[in-house]
Amino acid sequence: MEVIENITDVKQNINAALERSGRKKDTVKIVAVTKTVPEERILESYKGGHKIFGENKVQEWQKKSILLPKDCEWHLIGRLQTNKIKYLDERIALIHSLDRYSLLEKLNAEGEKRQISWKTLIQVNVARDESKTGLELEEVKDFIENVKDHSFVQVIGLMTIGALDATLDETRGYFRKLRETRDELIHKAVCTREELLHLSMGMSQDYELAVEEGATIVRVGSSIFGQRNNP
Repeated sequence: MEVIENITDVKQNINAALERSGRKKDTVKIVAVTKTVPEERILESYKGGHKIFGENKVQEWQKKSILLPKDCEWHLIGRLQTNKIKYLDERIALIHSLDRYSLLEKLNAEGEKRQISWKTLIQVNVARDESKTGLELEEVKDFIENVKDHSFVQVIGLMTIGALDATLDETRGYFRKLRETRDELIHKAVCTREELLHLSMGMSQDYELAVEEGATIVRVGSSIFGQRNNP
């Protein structure tokens, strides 16, 4: 039952962070990152009531989604290659890593072909970390405007990954910048709040900071499944 205990601890930490920031309890979705995690460990989480999982690679999602119960909610959180889109289907609840025009075009074309509307988050490289993918801050507005011409891709928020070797204060600043970017886009009527409802930010090492800065989705791996997982 170690996995269930870990999830309970993560939930308690998140609710404490929500309280510190004046937000309501239980308003953050936990995506349990299953990269390198064997099916029996994921099933332990499922049996304990947690059914929201995130995979980095399409082929890993394919393998695990067949073996696990059908009512699992799957998120694709890694960089998505355009040649892998054909393997996706309606079981993918959310794609966290919409980060370039070529991916937008391919998702839309495949969606139109199969009549699937993909829910996505735009990945933003807030930290301007060369090791991370994602749009630069100044590109986000134009990209969102372009998405509106693609009927089979729906953006419902923004996502970011903290920089390597950043201090906690620097990481907090990156998360705050993503929230401020979202709020500015809403203020300038680029999008409504409903169209940018979610902020996916924070992993095992910094999810409490992310919640304090407005995260609605956190991606937690090692704090749930142990150090074998490295999201």
